[in-house]
Amino acid sequence: MKYRLSYIILMFFIILSCSDDLYAYEHQVLENYIAYRIKYIHNIAYNSNITLSKDRVREYANSIVAWSNYYSKELDVVIDPLLITAIIETETNFVSRADYDQGESIGISSMRVDTAKWIAKNMNVDYNKWRMLDATDLGIRFTVYYLGLAYQQYDGEINKVIISYNQGFSSANNKDIDQLYNNYLFKVLGRYNYYKKRINSYGTSATKYFAYKFSQLE
Repeated sequence: MKYRLSYIILMFFIILSCSDDLYAYEHQVLENYIAYRIKYIHNIAYNSNITLSKDRVREYANSIVAWSNYYSKELDVVIDPLLITAIIETETNFVSRADYDQGESIGISSMRVDTAKWIAKNMNVDYNKWRMLDATDLGIRFTVYYLGLAYQQYDGEINKVIISYNQGFSSANNKDIDQLYNNYLFKVLGRYNYYKKRINSYGTSATKYFAYKFSQLE
């Protein structure tokens, strides 16, 4: 109960401080689609036998949108929640675990442990394994923050932003365009472009449509 109250209060203040949405889609469209996608993919994920409740899925989706909005304004960039979602799906199917890369990566986005500790130090936040495994504590927040720094460093050049998450800032910076187009980039861009196509195909009905699709999932 204490955890859920703290989460609700935190999200309330983040959303309040970022009341002007920065994106091409309304907040509720984004949240409904992302919630639907998370639940759909998590249900069929090969790397988990745990069912993610719909309430928890909603918290994941809300965190992705809220932290994207927050760090867009904090870092003076535009972080697309759909890109965050595409990267997380590519990395883990939205499954938070401690044993990715033989324990060297952790959480919902399979972030390198040393990177997570570096971010925690930068943000003056206490790091521990359990907080990182909790997607709505540090897991999603750290992912969005890292990608916000990438948006800054590469001036929003999306290919390098994506590759930097998989290979690090220096690797993405040193690659030419042909080297950037590797399998990871195709996987993320494929999902990202698919999300946008799905939302656009339902126009003004998208909010209600994806709320309905979400409601039909077990």
